[in-house]
Amino acid sequence: MGAEEQFPFLPVRGGVFWSQTLEAQVPPGFPAEETASWLRAAREARVVSLERGGCGRSSNRLARLSDGSRACVRYGINPEQIQGEALSYHLAGLLGIQERLPPLALSRVEARGGQWAEVRDELRGSHWAEGAVVSLARWVDNLTDVVAPAPWQTEAGVPAAGRRLQPLSAGELRGLSQAQLVELVQWSDLILFDYLTANFDRLVSNLFSLQWDPRVMHRATSNLHRAPNGGLVFLDNEAGLVHGYRLLAMWDKYNEPLLRSVCVFREATAQRVRELHRLRNAASELLRLYRTREPLAEILGFLSDQQAQMLQERIDFVHKHILHCKAKATAP
Repeated sequence: MGAEEQFPFLPVRGGVFWSQTLEAQVPPGFPAEETASWLRAAREARVVSLERGGCGRSSNRLARLSDGSRACVRYGINPEQIQGEALSYHLAGLLGIQERLPPLALSRVEARGGQWAEVRDELRGSHWAEGAVVSLARWVDNLTDVVAPAPWQTEAGVPAAGRRLQPLSAGELRGLSQAQLVELVQWSDLILFDYLTANFDRLVSNLFSLQWDPRVMHRATSNLHRAPNGGLVFLDNEAGLVHGYRLLAMWDKYNEPLLRSVCVFREATAQRVRELHRLRNAASELLRLYRTREPLAEILGFLSDQQAQMLQERIDFVHKHILHCKAKATAP
């Protein structure tokens, strides 16, 4: 089907959920079995080289592993960034959207240890602290930039105070092509995810930059890329949860309107949110998953009681917002 061809079925059902037919067209992300295999290999393989560039901050490195694969190694300026990256990854698992994030494992930097021994000299030049916990995220080739789709593009030249995000609701979808709708399905998950984690280093940072760059929403979105199959990849989530929750007062004036701009969701994601709201166990479920799947979870630590409460409050807010969207969609 051509990129501009109209989607032949109704894209939304029940007023607020993407149709299963449309969801079936979304390009697959990282398959669960392949992810599990890569994570095992990443934890067992030796790091055979470390290179600068390609992985964000100057303190990060691109690692080549002894099995031939590559990984972005992120070293946090402070530990909360690696903690936020790891917890965001496992929260995505709790929400059923982890396939959109590159597989991620933690590793402890030990120059005399088996995994890092071959790059002892490179470690000396990196100024990484001995014993620090770093994240290894699977390297993905041939990623391309992503520009925010129309619902989140503000018009250049409109005064900052007068900018309003266009709502994404069933009524706004008429005339869109299948390719556009498929992308919006993924964006609805992304915006919900970034609200829950309070991630300010993606679309929110673009919104913030509007005050001096009126065309910024027409430029590439930070930490979001497209895989060769067309699927979106949610990269570099270290601003989420720990760091993001500390800076809520600054960034929620952008994150909350972004969430409110979405009124169509994947039903499976909404169901996960509803269950976490009903059972009021978001933090305990995240901790259970984190400890089960990440061997270094105890070393890096978890959310504080206050942060755990913030996560539950944000789950509750998203659930309430979905109910509001549903009521609006079914109102006479």
